[in-house]
Amino acid sequence: MQEVHKIALSRSPKEWDRLAKSTSDLDRAFYYNALKRLAEALQKGNKSEIETWTFNAEELKKHLETKGLFTL
Repeated sequence: MQEVHKIALSRSPKEWDRLAKSTSDLDRAFYYNALKRLAEALQKGNKSEIETWTFNAEELKKHLETKGLFTL
């Protein structure tokens, strides 16, 4: 299991949605939304969505790390 999958499954999709809506940082909101979508895809077992949202979440994580904003 990839690291981003573990992160996505560490909270429920509802919790990720709540975090996305509560932050004023748009980049962080996009990341939380990607984790929400990835968690949903993993729960459903939808391979194409898992692939898409894994890529998106990993890229957003890299972006946040570059900006020095990566923390959960």
